[in-house]
Amino acid sequence: MLKSFSQLKKDLKVGVTVRTIRNNCKPEMTGEIRTISKVQTNAIAFKRSDGKDSWLWWGKANNYEYENNNIKVYDEPSKYNDFKRTLVFEYEIL
Repeated sequence: MLKSFSQLKKDLKVGVTVRTIRNNCKPEMTGEIRTISKVQTNAIAFKRSDGKDSWLWWGKANNYEYENNNIKVYDEPSKYNDFKRTLVFEYEIL
């Protein structure tokens, strides 16, 4: 069932664990399991394996799809990506 962006933000609380299914910015992070360490109204932080925080800043609600514990984050269409919606990150809530 497709869930709203608001529900996504409610479900991502401190202590929730996620698996990175896809990371187009840093492909070496694919498969990594991380725990949410901080939650703010504009971002969440994942605790990385090296102990540092990695931030995911919230964009526009239409750039997110949340269904069956899977989160897809899309890039904003622009002239740099031929005005196409491009999948950037995908996570699974464990």
